[in-house]
Amino acid sequence: MENDFSELSTVLFQQKLKPAALKIYQGLFPGCEVKDLREKGVEVHILDKEFGIDSLIGFKSGQWISLQEKYRNYSSLKWGDFTQEYKNAEGTSYESFGEWFKLGAQLYFYGWANQENTDFLKWFILDIPAYKIIIEKLGGIEKAGIKKQNNRYGKASFYGISLQTLYPAMMFKHNINLT
Repeated sequence: MENDFSELSTVLFQQKLKPAALKIYQGLFPGCEVKDLREKGVEVHILDKEFGIDSLIGFKSGQWISLQEKYRNYSSLKWGDFTQEYKNAEGTSYESFGEWFKLGAQLYFYGWANQENTDFLKWFILDIPAYKIIIEKLGGIEKAGIKKQNNRYGKASFYGISLQTLYPAMMFKHNINLT
């Protein structure tokens, strides 16, 4: 029997907040259509699997842009940073490269939910090429943030990068304070 991830708390959290994200995209890009590449559950779309692209935003003109998305819960606001997944299952025989190594999307939506998980309290959209250039100018991701290990979910490692560092790459933002 195939694994069904549709009932995972992280998937349910994402599904609950997806309408709020779509509302933001419609506000920024009126008339756009958003195609979620994660809709088939365990059948991962090649653009998501290989290039870290979660969705495509299509415009009336026929043009489109690719988007990576990360929704954080309200309690994550206390950290006030951007987390970039580095490796999956780090330190195990299943270790693999994480999102950082395959990030091919053009934009990155990053938002923190309100306490009810009905909307985003704070969010921003990164221009990914500008983000990558910032990281390179700093000497690599190792110099841009603090490496941490998530031992609760999949033993993924990630870098916590300050919002101050990423501010120049933020194309759009809502309630992002750098003080």
